[in-house]
Amino acid sequence: LTAAINALLSGPNISEVSNGYMSLIPEGTKLLSASVNNGVATINFSEEFLFNKYGVEGIYGQLMQVVYTATAFSNIDSVQFLIDGAKQDYLGEGIYVGAPLPKSVFN
Repeated sequence: LTAAINALLSGPNISEVSNGYMSLIPEGTKLLSASVNNGVATINFSEEFLFNKYGVEGIYGQLMQVVYTATAFSNIDSVQFLIDGAKQDYLGEGIYVGAPLPKSVFN
């Protein structure tokens, strides 16, 4: 999980960029820790994760990118986000992240 999230944070490679892929993770975001317990991945990011230059759509997209990356592992059903070790209730303008997010919230 740590390697997959760090790869996501490093952004798309040249081939991925040429195929139209982009990262919506805010620049400078660092993975501080990641763990899995009972199907929930708890992923702790640095404070840069809070500030998306693309606004609400960017925040929604960055959350989706992390959740889809994490839930690609068969033992992970949802993601609990932490920022600098603390749970946030909301990111941006009212996007709820106070409970673990499954992929189904993005459908």
